[in-house]
Amino acid sequence: MKNKNFKKAYTLIEMLMVVAIIGILASSILVGLGSARSKARDSRRISDLKNVQTALELYYSKYGSYPGGDQNWSWSDLVNIITSEETGLNITKLPKDPLNNEKYQYLYGSDGQSYILGVKLETKDAALDDDLDGMRFNINCGEEVGDVIYCVSL
Repeated sequence: MKNKNFKKAYTLIEMLMVVAIIGILASSILVGLGSARSKARDSRRISDLKNVQTALELYYSKYGSYPGGDQNWSWSDLVNIITSEETGLNITKLPKDPLNNEKYQYLYGSDGQSYILGVKLETKDAALDDDLDGMRFNINCGEEVGDVIYCVSL
């Protein structure tokens, strides 16, 4: 005779198996998202360089040269001069690296009539192999195709 009050339930082993499977799936998804996040940060870095190029062109059109001249300028020097109220460019800030990490810094060098902007990326991408390579204005832009340093210039 069957007991009508008995309800079918999951056993502890079945519950642990379900939790284990969900854990494995979640960890594989998080690993996959890690590379997407680093590529997204790299895209932002490249976009930031394009925005800084626009700011440098505004500076050049007003003053007839790029900031720095023959001096060895850092990114913070560039930020200070471009965002200064004295320049009259109405630029309040320049971008910072998405990770705010010393390993990934924006780079700037200039001789007054041309400039180099660079950044170290997290991932290699064959689509970015048409950038500048070599040493220019004391900026190391990498030496090979497929390196992780991306540089643009005027």
